[in-house]
Order: sequence, then C-alpha cells, then structure tokens
Amino acid sequence: SSPPWRMGAFAGTRGAVARGVLVLGLVLMVVGWAEGSGAGAVSKVNHPRPPLLKRQGLAREAHNSSAGGGGVPTAKKDSSLDPANLLVVVIAALILVYASHRALRPPFMDMSPGSGEAMAYEEQAEAGEMQLQTAFVFVVVASCSLMLIFYFMSAMAVLITILFSFIAALALGALVYPYADAWTNNRFSKEIDIPWLGPIPQLFFVLLPFCAAVVLGWLLTKSWILNNVLAISLIIFFLTSVRLSSLKVASALLILAFFYDIFWVFLSSNIFGQNVMVKVATGLDVPIKILVPLFFSTGTDLQFTLIGLGDIVLPGLLLCFAMRFDDSKGVPLTAGYFAATMVGYCVGLTVCEIVVGCFHLAQPAMIYLVPGTLIPFAYMAHSRGELGEAWEGLTGHSTHQRLSDDGV
Repeated sequence: SSPPWRMGAFAGTRGAVARGVLVLGLVLMVVGWAEGSGAGAVSKVNHPRPPLLKRQGLAREAHNSSAGGGGVPTAKKDSSLDPANLLVVVIAALILVYASHRALRPPFMDMSPGSGEAMAYEEQAEAGEMQLQTAFVFVVVASCSLMLIFYFMSAMAVLITILFSFIAALALGALVYPYADAWTNNRFSKEIDIPWLGPIPQLFFVLLPFCAAVVLGWLLTKSWILNNVLAISLIIFFLTSVRLSSLKVASALLILAFFYDIFWVFLSSNIFGQNVMVKVATGLDVPIKILVPLFFSTGTDLQFTLIGLGDIVLPGLLLCFAMRFDDSKGVPLTAGYFAATMVGYCVGLTVCEIVVGCFHLAQPAMIYLVPGTLIPFAYMAHSRGELGEAWEGLTGHSTHQRLSDDGV
C-alpha cells in the first residue's frame, strides 16, 4: 500500500500537530486574503511613501520588480486590458481543476470503492472537514489576525514570514511527495517514528533540503517565479487538507467572506481612522499571491498583475465539494456541479479583471466570485431536485461509501 504521506498533507502526523499545522495554514490564508482584498484600495489613498506593491484594483495589482525580484515603485500602466489579466483567470482555473481532482483522488493511489487506500484516505480527509461553526470562527480569526497585523505590523511581519517559510516548505513537500515516491519506486518509503509527528517516511527527509532551498531562495531573491511555486503549493496544500461538508457550510463561509471583504475594505477607515486592509496589504511582503507579468507595460522594469490566495482557495473549497458531490452521483465532471461552478468562477473572475484592468475601480473580488460560484451550484441542485441533499452534504457518508452502496 501507499505510504501515509501520499494520502494528504496531514497524513502520517498525529492529530494535535495536524491541527496545529492547519491553524498555521489558516493564518497564512488570512494574510493572503488580506493581501488580495486590500489591493485595489491602495490606488485610492495617498501614502507618504510608494507602496512596495502598488495595487491597480482589488485583489489585483501591477508592480515593478528588478531583475533580482526586489520590489520598487510602480510605473504607471495604461487603462487598457492587458492579456495578463485574462491569463490570471486561466491559471486560477487550472490550479483549481488540479487541486480539486487531487483532493478527490490523490496521485498513485488505489481509490476504487472499498479499497484499503480509499478508506484510509477518507478517514484522513474527514479529519479536516470544515463544519458550520468553523466557518464563523474562520471569519472571526481572520478579523482578529487583521487587527493584530494592523496594530503590531513590525513584529507580525517577522512572525508571518517565519510561519510562511515553515508552511510553504511543508506544502511544497506535500505537493511533490507522491511524484518523487513513484519516481524512486518507493525506495525511501521506510518510516521513522518521530516524537509528536509519528511515523515519517525517509523520502520526507530527502525532500526537505530541496524544499528548504526553494524557500530560502525566495527569502533571498524575492523571485516572482519562486513566489508562484510556493503560492501554488500553499493553495493545493490547503485545498487537499481542508474540505467543506455541505452546501450549507459553503454558503455560510462564502457569504461571510463577501461581507468581510466589504467591511474591511470600505468601512474600516470610518472606525479605525485608517483603511486596515490597505495598511496590511502594503505593509507585508509575503508572496501569498500568484504573479503574472504584464504583456504590455510601460517603463523598463517588469510589471505584474496578481490574484490573491484567498480568491482561489475560498471558492476552491466549494469547487472541491462540487467535484465530490458529482463523484457521489456518478456524474461526469464535464456535465455536473463542478463544471457549472467552474464556469461561474471563471465568469466572475473575468468580470472582475475587466473592471480592474480597464477602469481601475477598486472592489472586493468576492462581490463577483461568491454569486458566481454559489448561484450556479444552487440552481443546478434545485433543477435536479438535489438541493436538500447538497445542503446537508456528504457528512457521515463518504463519496466512496455511496458508490459502494450503489454497486459501482
């Protein structure tokens, strides 16, 4: 059978440590959300110094980078839509397709109904299932984290960089592990029992220097390529470690995210005297975003547009649930909930990119992404008479158990 680390980001770890890693990942997710959500508002305010990354729209930005990757003041970009704005949509969609499929069926594992690996994976996955109360806690934690960063920027910036380095190395290792394991023909699958962590395969220690080198390379150079490698690893890490239990939980999480964005971007300055999202977004240099170089930019320096981690992960949790729900019904992915929700996500993100790229109007991306994903899913479920089942979800009755019950 496959080594435990093939089963998921937390497989092979003891429960307390797994929950601790999840909390650290949650903190990084919040920072990524803030970096994206605060992006557009920066262009609306005056700063005593140019921001490290000047945002051109909410959850999107263009900034200069020297050849070594260091941030410098931004040159102006004309108001026309750059092809990079649309390339962002393609990249986000491809990441979500891969992450959703990997969350459903990890690479090189026998996921046929009733198999030992499938049952073990389901047991591991259910441990990371988000419940309704967790969705509310998430937004509370997100808000508290923003306040801590807002009031203690210097100290929190150092702490977040340390946390990012640790989680990013772990996420990169989890991403490449199954492929490295298959490539080495399981030669390093023997496990070593580590206190507090449990049995860890030797391959983990083989990959550790590589993962640490990538993180160190980013810390030293701030390369946008290494930035993207680590950001993509974090996205896949989170989506394969946490999953939604039902449409009810998904609706609560995304609607809360919708109002969270609106409050902290547009209303926080009335309460705190300063835009909290803007300060957090401009005060941190943590690469929890996907950077795409602009095709047509002014000046001699390289400029980028971006998508924040939160704009992929939060809707991605619903997309992962949609794929699981399709799988439980035996519906082809191209004709089920996943396809409809993915189309809605791409349409919403495209509209946001057009507004940002052409008009430079700052607005929360969740204004487009929440209805763009929830409405297609709910409409299809209602039209098929499955809304009640989707609302209550798959909790307590896994995908593969359902397939076994149907005789598949």
